[in-house]
Amino acid sequence: MIVMKFGAAAVSDAGRVRDLVQVVRDAVDGGEAVVVVCAAIADVTNLLIGAARAAARGSLTVAQQARRELWLRHRVIAERLVTDDWERETLYHAWANLLKSFDRIIRAVATLGEHSPRSSDAVAALGERFVGLLLAVALRRASVAAQLIDGQELIITNEHFGNALPLPDETAARARARLLPLVQARIVPVVTGYTGATRQNLTTTLGRGGGDYSATLIAAALDADEVVLWTDVAGILTADPKIVPGARTLPTLSYAEAAEIATIGAEVLHPRTLTPLAHRNIPLHIRSMARPDLPGTRVVATPDPTASMARAIISAPAISLIEISVSPLANGGLGWAPELAVRVLSELTTAGVEVLTFAQSFSERSLLLAVRSTDAEYAYERIEASLMMERESGALRAINQQAPAALVAVMSAPGGARLAPRALAALVRAQATILAMVHGNASNHLSFIMREEDMGAAIRALHRELLEE
Repeated sequence: MIVMKFGAAAVSDAGRVRDLVQVVRDAVDGGEAVVVVCAAIADVTNLLIGAARAAARGSLTVAQQARRELWLRHRVIAERLVTDDWERETLYHAWANLLKSFDRIIRAVATLGEHSPRSSDAVAALGERFVGLLLAVALRRASVAAQLIDGQELIITNEHFGNALPLPDETAARARARLLPLVQARIVPVVTGYTGATRQNLTTTLGRGGGDYSATLIAAALDADEVVLWTDVAGILTADPKIVPGARTLPTLSYAEAAEIATIGAEVLHPRTLTPLAHRNIPLHIRSMARPDLPGTRVVATPDPTASMARAIISAPAISLIEISVSPLANGGLGWAPELAVRVLSELTTAGVEVLTFAQSFSERSLLLAVRSTDAEYAYERIEASLMMERESGALRAINQQAPAALVAVMSAPGGARLAPRALAALVRAQATILAMVHGNASNHLSFIMREEDMGAAIRALHRELLEE
């Protein structure tokens, strides 16, 4: 059995969806049992979350614009894929019901004037549902028996909305009971990724990129032979090929190496993706929809010794920095205190905002946070709310936001103890302005926050210095 997870690139237009259908059909025709896990169209999740946040501030115009865009982006694809009038109208009716759910959520948020992680999850889950309905129709039109299964039916989680943790035993039991009869009947389940539900059936999400995690949870529950992540890249590369055309694909990685790359910030993997697979020794294969002829990257327990050391430069643009500084007289004259950092980080976690990295300085009495630019405005609001007492007392000096920035991490580059000086020398030659730096003690990697405009030159310089020997 193969669990295939298709990312946003695979559903971005009608041509890509046809390619997806062909991949699944080839596997089914070859005798494989297949489970499909789908993602939302690119940027739709951000669009939906942004609509809810805007509604909480009273801006229903933004929410209505998001509604129209959600409908139009999917309808354009459907009109090119689904030629039968009855099938198309049935699909549109199902989408219209999802839009009614969107309207109910937005009205509730606007009435309360408050946007919570719970409401964010409820609206964000609609993106995968739109795509799942479309894929099930497209597969059936290609003579592949398929049935849509909502991820909420399978993945049972705690109540940490925005970044929920699955309950493994209950999830495995649900997945087996719901999916195995379909697989045994040669029906392809099309599962909405990224989403789950609490025991009380409240919608949750598994965090950004959580569709990959959905796929591996399902694979572990079904004891699948392999998970294939179909993406827009040919595996995990030594750098972003758009920036470094000569970047090489890493043929094999261990679970631990791939997990560290994901944790540092690589969008190709969700940080928790590998845990269910490692426990059952299920291989993960990352492949490109654009180049299915390429071997991609395989993640296994024990990779080829000649290729076991991960060597990569991971980059994440569109980062915003938020710096919080307090008066030297704060906290009884102690200035910055860890308690303030704990309070801010806890507030952001509860609000469902992912903090990519942070650093605190006792000498400068400050905390520096890196978040995605799409979360920056909301993060700023939540930080202000958590530090209201300090603002009223005058202890809060400033909350400053700086954008755009980028995160660049060097993971297990050659050079051993000389990694830091060689990396810094390369960045000096590239004239990159470093805003913050973190050197991992337990692992051999460096992370840099820099101006976004310097990212390309910095990555090319680091690749030449560390990876082109």
